[in-house]
Amino acid sequence: MHNDLLIYNGLVWPSADDQPIPDGSVLIQDGRIAKVGRFKARAKTMIDADGCLVMPGLIQGHIHFCQTLFKGCAEDLQLLPWLKKYIWPLEAAHDPDSLHASALLTAAELIKGGTTAFLSIETVRHTEAVFRAVDQAGLMGAIGHCLMDETGGYRPLSVSNEDALAECDVLLDHWGDHARLKLAVAPRFALSCSEANMREASGYARDRGLLLHTHASEQVEEVNLVREITGMDNIDYLNTVGLTGPDVGLAHCVHTTDAERALLKESESHVLHCPSANMKLGSGIAPIREYLDLGIRVAIGADGAPCNNRLDQLMEMREAGMLQKVRLGAEHGITAQEVVRMATLGGAKLLGWEQEMGSLTPGKRANLILVDQSDWPVLPSSDPATNVVYGNCSRDVVMTMVDGEILYENGELTRIDEEALRATVRKQRKLLFERAGIA
Repeated sequence: MHNDLLIYNGLVWPSADDQPIPDGSVLIQDGRIAKVGRFKARAKTMIDADGCLVMPGLIQGHIHFCQTLFKGCAEDLQLLPWLKKYIWPLEAAHDPDSLHASALLTAAELIKGGTTAFLSIETVRHTEAVFRAVDQAGLMGAIGHCLMDETGGYRPLSVSNEDALAECDVLLDHWGDHARLKLAVAPRFALSCSEANMREASGYARDRGLLLHTHASEQVEEVNLVREITGMDNIDYLNTVGLTGPDVGLAHCVHTTDAERALLKESESHVLHCPSANMKLGSGIAPIREYLDLGIRVAIGADGAPCNNRLDQLMEMREAGMLQKVRLGAEHGITAQEVVRMATLGGAKLLGWEQEMGSLTPGKRANLILVDQSDWPVLPSSDPATNVVYGNCSRDVVMTMVDGEILYENGELTRIDEEALRATVRKQRKLLFERAGIA
């Protein structure tokens, strides 16, 4: 009897904590990893990974599928004016067609760059369109339905909590049993949701076993406003409304006090580090070395395309490693191995899927990538962590597999018509910007 699929003759790296296996093989059966090591086997499909690193798929810890259609339109601004002048008006102008196009565009870029799973925050309406697009693309992930109310000061995106959670009910009815996708509840941040909104959202999520996802302490102005309004530091306030814990992802956490860091550790909350976005919006550099030293859980994300432009996890990994060296000195930053751990196992723990992904372990889903190790930036290095973090780029990803299905190979997406998608996103962007009144 033939097995399903065998990847052989590659440098197999089961996880950031394992030694690579030269001339290694990975046997995949029924979408799951059956065997890893140096062995011979027959299979229906044989993939020669000569010259490639075979490693776990990358996991995006924080991203906005809804924003990719806005790419390049909101330059040279800090967070709050960036949101109010461009991002919120464009999100409010989304319809299901533009949101579907934006999400499919996001998925295409993620897959081609080696991302296999994610945690997202979308906008306040039409989240069903994101589910449909991501399902079509074949990714795994938790899609966050965004909550904003009158507190945010932007009426077109103000939705009562009753209506927002009713939409979550509908999404659970349609997608609650999906094998690859799940719903997350995403109060946007402390400045756009009332205290009651956040308390109700956290209670709703925990009653149903859903992840919670929000933004926290991204810029100094935001932190100061939260303190002015609530009398508390940002993470302290989020803790009082139920938005800390092992089921919570807190994007950014650039500006935190020692007491807040202790709270992050004690609550087992996840910090979602977005180095490119933090640089582009001038937010600062998150204290990742300190978080890791305290045992705080950290994952890596790209954030939205308008504050990054690229949705490239390999680039985020490089910048995550570089920035801590800028802060602390080369010998006191974070290692390449630690970066890879955050981008794989850290993301798996964030999603609550550490038994399903994050390493090439028998029994886990076959979420993996092949990364070329023959191009000039990595030659002649033989250390996979150094190569992936500092040498490779997204174009070096030659295959992406999710749940045992190849989604990208030989330069082509297998589920997405790229030319049709290019035409669609150009059309939908034009219509969206017209609706938003943005030139």
